[in-house]
Amino acid sequence: MNTSAHSRSSPDHRTVSMVESMTIRLSPGKLSEYRNLLKPQYRDHRDMTKRHAPTVPFPKDAGPVTPAQLKKLVLASGRIQLLIDEQSTHDRAKRAQLARSIAELLDEIGLAENLPVIRTLGTMLNAIFARIYTGVHVNEAKLSGLRSRFGRQTVLYLPSHRSYGDFILLSYVLFCYDIAIPGIAAGMDFYSMAGMGSALRNTGAFYMRRTYGNDRQYWYIFREYMRQLIVAYDRGVEFFVEGTRSRSNKALPPKIGLLSMALEPLFMGEVPDLLVVPVSISYDRPVEEQLFVYELLGVPKPKETTRGLLKALAIVRENFGSIYLEFGDPLSAKDYFGAGLNRARHTVAPTFVQTLAAEERDAIQNLANDVVHLQQHRMVLTTFHLIALHYNYRKYHGQTVTLTELVAGVTLLGRMFADLGAVTEVEECGDVERACLAALDVHRNVLQLTGDRVLVIARSRHDFSRVDKRKLKGYSLTEGVMKLAVPIFSLQLYCNPCLHWLAVPAMVLLAGRRLAAGCDLTVPRDELLRLVRELRCLFGLEFVLYARREVVEFEAALQHLERQGLLACRGDSLSFAPEGHGQTPVDVYLSALGPFLCTYLQATDVLLEQFRPKAQFTEKEYLTAVQQHVEQQLLRQERNVHPYCLSLDSISLALHSLVTLGSVKKSKSDNVYRYDLGTDGAIELTNERLRRYGALLPFEYLTFQDAVTGCKL
Repeated sequence: MNTSAHSRSSPDHRTVSMVESMTIRLSPGKLSEYRNLLKPQYRDHRDMTKRHAPTVPFPKDAGPVTPAQLKKLVLASGRIQLLIDEQSTHDRAKRAQLARSIAELLDEIGLAENLPVIRTLGTMLNAIFARIYTGVHVNEAKLSGLRSRFGRQTVLYLPSHRSYGDFILLSYVLFCYDIAIPGIAAGMDFYSMAGMGSALRNTGAFYMRRTYGNDRQYWYIFREYMRQLIVAYDRGVEFFVEGTRSRSNKALPPKIGLLSMALEPLFMGEVPDLLVVPVSISYDRPVEEQLFVYELLGVPKPKETTRGLLKALAIVRENFGSIYLEFGDPLSAKDYFGAGLNRARHTVAPTFVQTLAAEERDAIQNLANDVVHLQQHRMVLTTFHLIALHYNYRKYHGQTVTLTELVAGVTLLGRMFADLGAVTEVEECGDVERACLAALDVHRNVLQLTGDRVLVIARSRHDFSRVDKRKLKGYSLTEGVMKLAVPIFSLQLYCNPCLHWLAVPAMVLLAGRRLAAGCDLTVPRDELLRLVRELRCLFGLEFVLYARREVVEFEAALQHLERQGLLACRGDSLSFAPEGHGQTPVDVYLSALGPFLCTYLQATDVLLEQFRPKAQFTEKEYLTAVQQHVEQQLLRQERNVHPYCLSLDSISLALHSLVTLGSVKKSKSDNVYRYDLGTDGAIELTNERLRRYGALLPFEYLTFQDAVTGCKL
């Protein structure tokens, strides 16, 4: 695989030490630090009529800035005054018109604060949470530690994004613990919801358009509004560094647009520091679970409307289990950037006419990557995540799973993830069987126990004939394949959060299998690292891996696998244990990686078979072709094809990963992105290597054909 687009040199010792100190050496998370807000003893916390005197993260000497004053600061700023001067050409009438236009845009963007609205929405959330959740668990120890850091700098709350409810949940928890609700970046899809857009604005939401295009005026105004939130606002700012919800329940590669705007005043010397707070939100069962499955298969999401939201809330009576929320260890942005924070370079001109340098944006990208890593590091793996992973592994071998076997498997996985450093629901569980039964009750739409206490995949009862095929993002799949795919996708959604912990160990084991010749299970360390690096580069977007953490994660994976008895480190060589040895079966790791490896193999097969003769193709053409090809492979029951290979998310990431590696070329014409394979043979080499790895997988996936009750292909 061509790795030219990635930095392949090993990080220096100082960088490795810094990265390791932020992650691997973090104090281990503990489930015992969480408290359930829905318990009776927290009734006073949930009381929305209580006296409201919240702790403000960064109180200003001149007093708090109101939302109206915030808009005035934007309008009076040097950046906006310069914009008005340039566009009005000193014409008073034009100047007045521009000022009105900017004020209207600020009204579209700007947040508001309305305590009665906050109390009303909080009361509604109390009722909804009590009806559909068994717990809203907050890590109080970490929240207390965060509160102790208040008072010295603006706070940036950066939550993970797995549900529409994320920012509402965060505001709810802050109100319960008497902490001021921050300004919250929200998309225009909420803005357009009748009534709800206004209500969310009154609880701190400020709105941003998804794209600015060539609208320089909007770009300047929004950028200045963000600047004033950082410089003048005392309640902090919240936004999602991933940019959008993850439909796959995995992390998404971070986007640095908003983060760059938020950090610009720090680099320009306008604020002394910023406190960056990664926030991890873990859902036992996301409310949008089925919606995500359909979107991954290509069915577009319905337009958000207030009527649709109210209708959904009215009919929801199901149990969605628990939510876990942790405010992670705060990072001082000043300390993080260290010597890279060179404010002197920005003293030569007014800050509002300057932009960040390329190396500053690179440093911000590193911070964004680390924030996503820290979010993942503190996600709680629920009992059902472990159930899904164990069932997935067993089905690859055509094995049934009884309740007794399930309990033993979940217990084993709990110990394995504890060794990796993950927080799981089973770590302090005295009765794993009871926990498994409770989890299966919540997720009975995915897995069910038969009368003989054997675990089976629940049958999909959806009518796919009603899907509007004209709006599909990919290929129009047959109803039989949809009925197979939907339950498997639902199951895979709960395996995916485990990939943060399992992806690199799985790559080590897979690369080790490729290097081990015959009965000789000893391989050179540097050669193993080379192959793992190739796999990391290929799956970097899929699992949000990046070069700066390469050595740290490789060494951590080796140490974990050695503790599991799966390999032994002997200086510059490594000895892998024979099949069947070790505490955790090797196939547990490989079964987690398998669906993604097969997806990339199928994608490169299609590129070579269908797009090699073409001069160029669009992403839509590619997505459609890969889904159609995978459906045919499933119908023929071929090897190295899995229902999850139909995921448009992973199919798209495969293409963009190949672009990053230089195996596929990307260009733009007539405002449309087009792709071609080039003539250097890179895509052929990648395909061949994927095929070799596929041959090393110890399963054929065909057992999934019979796993879904009533599915006929």
